[in-house]
Amino acid sequence: MAKATLQSAQGHRLTEAMMRQDFYPHPCAKVERYETMTSRLFFAGEFVYKVKKPVRFTFVDATTPVKRFQLCQNEVLLNARLAPEIYVGVRVIVERLGGYTLVPEAKATLQNVREFAVVMRRLPSDRMLDHMVAGGGIDVGDIQELAKRLAAFHAHSSIAKSRVWGSAQAISRLVTNNLAEAEQLAADSVTRDRLAAVGKYLRRYISSHWQTLDNRARDGYVRDGHGDLRCDGVCLSPAGLAIINCVEYSEKLRYGDVASEVASLALDLERAQRSDLADELARAYVAETDDTGLLELLRFYKCHRSIFRGKLELLLSLQNEILIERRILARSNASGFFALAESHVTASRPGLLL
Repeated sequence: MAKATLQSAQGHRLTEAMMRQDFYPHPCAKVERYETMTSRLFFAGEFVYKVKKPVRFTFVDATTPVKRFQLCQNEVLLNARLAPEIYVGVRVIVERLGGYTLVPEAKATLQNVREFAVVMRRLPSDRMLDHMVAGGGIDVGDIQELAKRLAAFHAHSSIAKSRVWGSAQAISRLVTNNLAEAEQLAADSVTRDRLAAVGKYLRRYISSHWQTLDNRARDGYVRDGHGDLRCDGVCLSPAGLAIINCVEYSEKLRYGDVASEVASLALDLERAQRSDLADELARAYVAETDDTGLLELLRFYKCHRSIFRGKLELLLSLQNEILIERRILARSNASGFFALAESHVTASRPGLLL
């Protein structure tokens, strides 16, 4: 308990330091902070500094400085596949004379290191896909470009552990664990009923498509991909398309069927009431890859992704250091994801036709 309290106090002092403009070695008119479940992001001028929280969940362990440093290095390395120009590198935060200072990794010593930060170039918020979809500034050509980029990325992604993480048995374990964790976090009977209905569908689907799933892993459709593709991680700027925030903390979650990656992004488009763009994404991806088998899997993976995203929102809502408004929103988001999963189970809308 004493160690946790000390760590919390240190984290509070560090956050205060990073909210000051003079903390950074470059000009910035103001500093803005944003919290995720596993990180704190500080938007300072033209850069973003991402500091890992000392948290532990079933899918990530960041409880020690060594583990957080490794996660930072993994993030830069893995995201270089899709956005090499965005990820600058890792900086070390050291304590000197009672204050905190950013230094290059090579100049840090073990005695005074307090934390680490991934440094990213700041992307224009109005060119992020979620903002563009909400504002009506997206067209079919943008979605086709995104599908083409995603297909090219998957074509060059590793398949070394496809059968380890992509077999029907592995998928069954992943789905079962996500459902169990979501059910444990659920606080109301409506949510539990939804999860029960979706869980029944997911388990039945896996059972009846066991060989199909195994064949997909065998045939190279399971790849070391992004892991958590979302609209707020895609930037369509004049400088070029960038995809950020891939999963650095779990190889198991990063490896998946390419259908799961397409479903993850399509899910966000559907939440934004743009099912037409979700369908176009799938159509354009299949046109690039000839992977017609992907279409049959989309509803299954949308359901699974909805449960996973809802679980993450519930976990976020339990973090006491986050503003109460954001925690309330997280509970609402979780409910929305679970309702969306249920809608796919009961949907009678015809499938996408080519």
